[in-house]
Amino acid sequence: KGTRLEALFSGRWDKMLERDSGGRTFLDLNGDCFQVIVDYMNELAISPEDDPPEYPTVNEELEYQFQHQLQLFGLPGIIDSEIIKKLSYGYAIRDSL
Repeated sequence: KGTRLEALFSGRWDKMLERDSGGRTFLDLNGDCFQVIVDYMNELAISPEDDPPEYPTVNEELEYQFQHQLQLFGLPGIIDSEIIKKLSYGYAIRDSL
């Protein structure tokens, strides 16, 4: 909550989002990296606080694009591929908070 990713799909921007021929939202970014982010966010949402999912990783050649997407969507505090630290509510996240 409170990220640009959430805002993008909140409905406020629907008329401004580019669509493909099937009416689906078109995002011009690396699909492999975006899928890693979406999968992790889904796993995080359904995992118990005392058993969070493994942190997402990408191949070294995708790391720059991955970090860029995290920044773009306002997610570096939630997912970041640098140093991991624990928060008081039990989720370990990476150091870029």
